[in-house]
Amino acid sequence: MEIFIKITEIFLLGLIGGAVPGPMLTAVFTEVLRGGFKKSVVVTLRALGAEAAVALVILLIVFSFTIPPLYFYVVSIFGAGFLIYLATQVWLIEKIDSGEGEIFTFVKILILTVLSGAFWIFWLTICLPRAFALRELVAGGQYLFLISFEAGWLLMTVFLAYIFSRFRPLLLKKNLVGAVFKVFALLLVFFALKSVYSSLIFFLK
Repeated sequence: MEIFIKITEIFLLGLIGGAVPGPMLTAVFTEVLRGGFKKSVVVTLRALGAEAAVALVILLIVFSFTIPPLYFYVVSIFGAGFLIYLATQVWLIEKIDSGEGEIFTFVKILILTVLSGAFWIFWLTICLPRAFALRELVAGGQYLFLISFEAGWLLMTVFLAYIFSRFRPLLLKKNLVGAVFKVFALLLVFFALKSVYSSLIFFLK
């Protein structure tokens, strides 16, 4: 029963993680508008693969090394630059095209994940303690944590993408596509500036 309760809590944590506004959710919404719900699912699965891969590496090696917090804040600055680069691409979209020329390829999403200081800090401070607590209850519990968390994240992200896709016909009809893409671009810039701000606050302490 205790294992079931912990797995349920982890799944709910994944649901919450999927609902938190951030670069990945913005990327998914961008693809909903560009190519519809089905195309956004492809991006969601890429994000899931990238996050799961990096998280698995964290689970495998994090206790083998002592990683100072400074590292994650430095990484965040580089990640902010990459976010701004993606924002410029989104900003230039004015209309729905044939869907050719993907913005959020798997490689870009993987880079975005690796360069996200917030992602690393979230996994090291929130996820890892729970993962290893579960390992104390069942063999391979850390991997069960990863599966449960990512299942919750995937369910919530796909659900939000579907809800947003219901507004797509209205946005197309009202000729608001260009404006919405610019809002998405500004959101990416906001997340970039937020990363830089967090790093500066850390450095100035």
